[in-house]
Amino acid sequence: MKNTKLLQFLQTLDGYDWRSLLAFVERPFHNPNPDAHRFLTHLHALWTDGWKPETLEREAVFKSLFPKQPYRYQMLNQLMSDLLKLAEDWQVWKRLQEDTALAELIKAEELVRLQLDKHYRQANRKANEALEKAPLSPTYHLQSWQLLDLAEQQFFRQNTRQPTPYLQESNSALDDFFMLQKLQYTCEMLNRQRLIDQAFDTTFVEPVINHLSGQDLSLKPLHQLYLYLYQMLQAPARHQETFFHYVDLFREWSARLSPETARPLLYYAINYCIGRIRDGERSFALHLLGLYQQGIDEKILIEEKQLSPWTYKNMVKLGLNLKRYDWVEDFVKAYSDYLPADQQKDALHYNLAELYFFRADYEAALDQLRQVEFTDIHYNLGSRTLLAKIYYEQGAWDALEASLKAFQVFLRRNRSISTKVKTPYANFIRLTGALLRQLPASYPKLRAKVEATQPLNNRDWLLTKLS
Repeated sequence: MKNTKLLQFLQTLDGYDWRSLLAFVERPFHNPNPDAHRFLTHLHALWTDGWKPETLEREAVFKSLFPKQPYRYQMLNQLMSDLLKLAEDWQVWKRLQEDTALAELIKAEELVRLQLDKHYRQANRKANEALEKAPLSPTYHLQSWQLLDLAEQQFFRQNTRQPTPYLQESNSALDDFFMLQKLQYTCEMLNRQRLIDQAFDTTFVEPVINHLSGQDLSLKPLHQLYLYLYQMLQAPARHQETFFHYVDLFREWSARLSPETARPLLYYAINYCIGRIRDGERSFALHLLGLYQQGIDEKILIEEKQLSPWTYKNMVKLGLNLKRYDWVEDFVKAYSDYLPADQQKDALHYNLAELYFFRADYEAALDQLRQVEFTDIHYNLGSRTLLAKIYYEQGAWDALEASLKAFQVFLRRNRSISTKVKTPYANFIRLTGALLRQLPASYPKLRAKVEATQPLNNRDWLLTKLS
């Protein structure tokens, strides 16, 4: 059963999900097959026990369910298929329980189809009330249009010759949804063009921009945010003031945005700051830290109860460069548990080692590095780099030379690391070795090499040692 679709699905669940799924499958209305509920209960026990491999063998599972029957492969397969369908139905049911506006919208659609006017009016009122409380997102604007379109359909069915109150509103709501979705796609196209060699055709975007630019968007914050973002992506350097308007508006409305909507908008702002810092505008580091802090405080950057390892690492690096050492220590200890389970220990010890290095507590840094288990290649490479820097700061020249040689051999022999990843570290080894061997009189020439070398890991540290 190890690689089955059913097990892959169940492995994504937490304790709350298990309880909800068990209750769903237990109800005869959802599941007329009692064997499916017994099967799920058995799998829940295996999950509680840590998914031990021997208990997941097909024969072992079948024997636990049907101890008096001979093993039947097809019977177990059918049971797995039935349970997977129930689990997928549970997901739909759970979504409808969480999204009241969507549930009421579907109900209203069915009541219009059945031509039950009084029932429809009540469902429509509930759907609009639920939508008013729903988070702002493109889906919000889509459902606004769907409800108005439904009202127009209901009015048309009544075949009255009175002026319709819904046709113009439906058209305007559809325009709102279309323009927002168009802006969202266009901004992501512009963003990806900077990252990969791919051309996109951004049709109709100019009429959308021109139309929105002449509107009062005070009650359409998503449209305004994406309008600002479009300008920032088109010409980052020219639109610094636009960036500040964007951040102010995002902070004003972030509590009303859905996490799925807020997260990419926040990352756009974060990436804008990173780009400005790379262009030499270091003042954006403080703005960047503020954005990261907001993302953590409001749980925007925590998705499915996890924090991206790259975000975690970038926040630590930023805090260290800004000399916010106490903040870094608190953050590292508080949020390592939000990382993927197989990275938590290495992330904690490696980043504490970085912190102690910045505090010039080199023995404490070495103690933390000894506890890194190198489960991730990037922590392995980072730890070797940090070790070399510690030895340099301690004046342990023999240990430094030995560590650089070992690092060089590691890079040469490890074929699983791409050249793109290896090159900045190989350049660091070469230039640190030159720093070790050369006299101060040669530093200006070596400094020029460090400044010219691309790509290079820890360039700032090397330049500091040569200054």
